Amino acid sequence: MNIILQDALYRAYLRWFGLFYGILAVLLLIGRPGEPVIYGLALGGTGSFLILTLQRLSVDRMYRVIETGRKPVSRGTVSRMAVAVLCVMIGLKYQTELSLTAVVIGLLAGHVIQFCEFLTHELKREKR
Repeated sequence: MNIILQDALYRAYLRWFGLFYGILAVLLLIGRPGEPVIYGLALGGTGSFLILTLQRLSVDRMYRVIETGRKPVSRGTVSRMAVAVLCVMIGLKYQTELSLTAVVIGLLAGHVIQFCEFLTHELKREKR
């Protein structure tokens, strides 16, 4: 997979995250504004988006390492885990304003988005 395909895939993930945040905005406008579940999903979703962005940067860095033949220098896994731990720590600190369960579900949003993009891509490919 080359860089152009990686960029197209990242744009598809951005569309899915836009839908995710759009649903959260509608829930915030329709529901009660002080609902901790919505804020927890927003925090977890933001963390998930950051993790996905860090993953993309790590893949881009790995392409450059392969092209140049240099030794890979990466803190990708540690930084992605640190983002998730930071989100959970914020959820623990502000338990009255945020639902910790919603934070964890929001952190899983990136994985769900990746699966949905794969599934829609495969269904489109089967139609051809």
